[in-house]
Amino acid sequence: MNKPFFKIKVLGIAIMASLLVVSCSDDDSNTNASSEITQEDVMKSLEVEEISNFIDDLTLDNISMNRSNAEISSRFNRPDCADFSVTENGYTLTFTECTNEDGETISGSINVNIVIENNAVSTSITFDNLTYAGNSINGSKTTSYSLDTNGGSFVYTVTSDLSITFADGTTASEQGTKTYTITGLGTADAAYTLGGNWTVTVDADTYALTTDPILEGTFSCEYITTGTLVMTKNGLTASINYGDGTCDNKATVTYPDGTTEEIDL
Repeated sequence: MNKPFFKIKVLGIAIMASLLVVSCSDDDSNTNASSEITQEDVMKSLEVEEISNFIDDLTLDNISMNRSNAEISSRFNRPDCADFSVTENGYTLTFTECTNEDGETISGSINVNIVIENNAVSTSITFDNLTYAGNSINGSKTTSYSLDTNGGSFVYTVTSDLSITFADGTTASEQGTKTYTITGLGTADAAYTLGGNWTVTVDADTYALTTDPILEGTFSCEYITTGTLVMTKNGLTASINYGDGTCDNKATVTYPDGTTEEIDL
C-alpha cells in the first residue's frame, strides 16, 4: 500500500465550516482465526481503513450540496463519469467507471442524507452497488460535525458499519467511531488530531484498533506525522507508530514478539 492511512481534505473542511456558520468480536467460534499478528494482518487492516477513509473523503468534500458534475468529475479521469444529484434530504453521488489520481476505479452510488439542527450537521450514508478498486462496499456510515466558534476548532465524528468484499474474495468489515479535531482552520498552520476505537474483521480474524497516543498531522503533509495505532487480536498487541513529526510515508510496526519493521503507507 502506498497511500496514506488517513487523508483529510482542506476543501471539504472549509465547505463544512462555512455551512455551519451560515446555518448557525467473535471468540471460540472463529476456528479459522490465526494466533499471531503478521505483516499481512497489518497491511490488510490498513487497506480496510484506506477504503473507509476514501468514502469519508468523498462525502466530506461534497457536503455543500452545490457541487457541479464537472467539479466532482475533475477528481477523476474523464469529465462525465460522476453525477451529483440533489435529493429531498441530501444528495447522491453516482460514479460510472471513474478512475482517480491513484489509478483506482470507482463505480456505483453513495447516498447521503443531511440534517442541520442547532448549529450542527449530521449525515447518514448508504451505498448502492458501490465498488472501489475492485472491492465491493456495503453497509452504512453516520457522521456529525460541529464548529467551536470560541476555540476555533472544528470537530467531526464518523461512525462506520461497513462490510467489504475484496477483489480476491477476502471479506472484511469495520465497526466503530473516529473523531477528528481540526485547529487553525483556514490558516497555514492548520492541523488535526484523530482519536477513536473501532474494530476491523478480515475473514475469521478480528482486530481491535485504538489510538494511543492520539494521531496527529498537518494540512501541509498528506500523511499522519505522529501518534500510534494499537492493534489487538486474541490477547496479542502490535503497534503502528507514525513517527516524530517528520512528513513522510513511513511508519514503524512493532509486532507482539518485539520485532520491528518499517512499512510504506
